Amino acid sequence: MKVLFCHLGRENLGIEYLSSVLKQAGHRVSLAFDPGLFGINDNVFNITFLEKLFEQKKKVFEKILDFKPDIVAFSAYTDTYQWCCSIAERIKKELAAKIVFGGIHPTLVPERVMAKDFIDFVIVGEAEYSFLELLQSLESGQPIEQIKNLCFKQDGRIIKNELREPMEDISSLGFPDKELFEKDFNYRDDYLIITSRGCLFSCSYCCESFINRLYHNRFFRRRSVDSIMEELIYMKKRYNYRRVRFIDSVFFTDKKWLKALLERFKQEIGVKFWCFGKVQFLDEEVAELLRWAGCYGIEFGVQATNEDLRRAVLTRFETDEQNKKAFKICDDYKLRYDIDHMFGLPGEKEQDWIKAAEFYSRLKNLNRIKCHNLVYFPRLEIINAAKQDSILSEDDIENIEEGRIVGSFFHPYLNKDKESEKVKKDFENLYKMLPLFRPSWTGFIIGHRLYKIFHFIPSFLIMFLQVIVAFKGRDPRFMILTRYYLLYLRKRLKRVKFSN
Repeated sequence: MKVLFCHLGRENLGIEYLSSVLKQAGHRVSLAFDPGLFGINDNVFNITFLEKLFEQKKKVFEKILDFKPDIVAFSAYTDTYQWCCSIAERIKKELAAKIVFGGIHPTLVPERVMAKDFIDFVIVGEAEYSFLELLQSLESGQPIEQIKNLCFKQDGRIIKNELREPMEDISSLGFPDKELFEKDFNYRDDYLIITSRGCLFSCSYCCESFINRLYHNRFFRRRSVDSIMEELIYMKKRYNYRRVRFIDSVFFTDKKWLKALLERFKQEIGVKFWCFGKVQFLDEEVAELLRWAGCYGIEFGVQATNEDLRRAVLTRFETDEQNKKAFKICDDYKLRYDIDHMFGLPGEKEQDWIKAAEFYSRLKNLNRIKCHNLVYFPRLEIINAAKQDSILSEDDIENIEEGRIVGSFFHPYLNKDKESEKVKKDFENLYKMLPLFRPSWTGFIIGHRLYKIFHFIPSFLIMFLQVIVAFKGRDPRFMILTRYYLLYLRKRLKRVKFSN
């Protein structure tokens, strides 16, 4: 069958694995892709007037019509769900193709997604073999009632089949289908790989917590070192990449596995790499191993420097001492790192933001602070807590489950408190500039409450200063992203020139 994946955002490994499984079974697969540059989902540069210039919806639909698929599949996040629905609804009016939705948002609220009359099927959870079985059944005319993880409509009712057990050996999936995105991403700059599925932790705001509950805490699995190295060696010959990005939720949870992998990685691959980390797992032995093997950056999710707030609101149990110790180790071993900081936590106060600024200003090898808003996803623990505290109304929850985004993103706690939003903007701008400041400068700004004027700083100036931060820290990720944006700028200018 002819299957077309329709996607908004960055490279998607989940789609690549699905495509690989389908192609191995003889199905023809293609991709209609919109990078969503400068849009609401762009966490680097969100610029509305540029979003309209780079918008790709028309091109996406032209690709769909040209390919004439039997199946159009969407891997939907909560923040891309409305975009997916707009494309799917139009497809249903013009083509006879079946529409399949999978991904985290349909997994969270399958009944709500299936209620859309233009959606034929929803696949919950791990999708590779359920999707393959669906295609085989549609092609052969066999019944679909026994396909696990599948939701469908029958006589006006929504049917949810039972859940499939998570596959025991994720190494058996083979390599992701990198060919699918290779025209849109320069793999030579940055090769994306995942070495595990799931997460050991269940933070209240994170979709991984729902997956853990769904699979009774049996979803986390690691690939074998042999499987990872086979992929890296094969893709190195194919794309000659210069850097690798491990996008596991936490890369270094198992010291024995890590040592076995990195010893081979250093010898057989020999390029720089980036990863996600968690402070509980970073000790001097791990830091030395990471530096020796070529780690150029680690991203840590601190989210808040108020330990009580982290524990009560986010269900994160790392201590302030563990944070201090981990960053001290990174500083000692000259490992560069990014910190994720989250705004909009229920109960946070201005003093919490001041404390965070003071803490971050003392870190020596801090590359940048990535500022995020707390985003509410459907049916997570934090939804119940926010509802009990009257932070979320029933209308808010309805908007969340429908993926309707309010403001720059869905963070109603800040939207309802305009003064808090203003002060939050002050500190967000301060944090983005912080790596440029000496600790004494930050102390002066805080001591004289000069941060109170930071929300007046124009966005273009903050972006320029972020560029300075990146060059100061010689941040390879920023250089990669810069080339990525320039690639699409050239493509856009060519299209404009051709149309004229």
